[in-house]
Amino acid sequence: MTTAILLVEARGQSVHCREDACANLVQAAWLARQLVRAGVDVRLRLIADAGQSIEEYSILCHPEDNAESFKERIATAADPRETRYGVVRDLRARLPFTTYAVPAGGMEIEDRLFYSPLVARIDSVNDDVLLTLRDAVHPLFDPSAVDEVEMLIRAHAGKPYLDLDLAVAQRAIAIITGDEFAAIDIATVSRPEDDPRHWLHEEAGRTLIENDLLRKQEGESAGFHDRLIGVFASITPNGEERPYFNSPTCCRVEHGKVRLIARDRFNVLGLAASERMTFDRFRELLDAQNAGVAQRLLAIKYPHTARFVAASVAAEAIAAADDGPVHVMFIDGVGGWNPTTAGQIDVELRAGLPDAITYDHITARDLYDELPPFAGGILPVVNALAANPPSLFETGGLAESLLHSLIDRVVPATNNFHS
Repeated sequence: MTTAILLVEARGQSVHCREDACANLVQAAWLARQLVRAGVDVRLRLIADAGQSIEEYSILCHPEDNAESFKERIATAADPRETRYGVVRDLRARLPFTTYAVPAGGMEIEDRLFYSPLVARIDSVNDDVLLTLRDAVHPLFDPSAVDEVEMLIRAHAGKPYLDLDLAVAQRAIAIITGDEFAAIDIATVSRPEDDPRHWLHEEAGRTLIENDLLRKQEGESAGFHDRLIGVFASITPNGEERPYFNSPTCCRVEHGKVRLIARDRFNVLGLAASERMTFDRFRELLDAQNAGVAQRLLAIKYPHTARFVAASVAAEAIAAADDGPVHVMFIDGVGGWNPTTAGQIDVELRAGLPDAITYDHITARDLYDELPPFAGGILPVVNALAANPPSLFETGGLAESLLHSLIDRVVPATNNFHS
């Protein structure tokens, strides 16, 4: 039997209508539906790594939220610390839900700054945002879907934010795939567990990190990017009492040591925090967290996340090849892709998949400006996007070409791909 493994991003599906992953998820779900109808064993794998804070990932990256204006507000403030907190509050007020941070490994982080989704929990709905969404007018936006958005948010009160993203993504997949939903094997490939002991991917992750550290320690790091370590750590900025914990924080090799530098995605907060430590001290921190006695919080980030995602998919594809042909599709990006995230996964997949397994990296056409500039996530736009899924692909005919190239090898191509 032919197996198709479709890899797509699930992060951000509950937050903003203009998330790239909204279009990509519709593409993936539609492909999955068509392949099930053709008798293919379909496995849909959802990427749900923690990544950046919710505010940076799905609010600040949109043009209507100009990062420069927030940066200037802090840089020119008489009291930068309180102004930072005010900027973060203002950005959170644009989310369709409210969140709070939970202690991890016995440590509390500074929740008035951006923080990693690893410690984020859903509190409740943001009534002001939902009220605005119910009155929103846009050709692709369905205000009636806001009721379901609210229901899912309320159902996840007290639960991890990443669980809400996954629930919204699965609901969208169910809407698109209809009767074929039950036949699709859906699972996540990078959803971190809540316990910090698992944030470094245990023994496999420790081995990967150690091999990377040894190479860097021996002076094999060439350029700047090669000196980056795929881990982020909590660090206490100047003027703060509690640590900042967010994946943009830089961890790199510098002058024979490991250096941590507090960062946010767009350098809005202007945090001042830098710390150097020996390689051995860094190893002690990694081992302590894996043993459940964390001395500070650490977690995997890119490029190591890309390696884990790709290795997981490649291993599954190679195992499935014992039962028949396998095709892997990575659906990510709108009008191209980000070389530091999707690009890394693409490179790792191409390196890890044998020639016998066919592979495609699929993006959506550049429809960013067509999507509503609203919060609310994928559900209010899913029906509009799913009305003509082939039109989401970069070039005309690409969707049918992909399906035919896979199906024609094993079953007669008798399906109506527009149905």
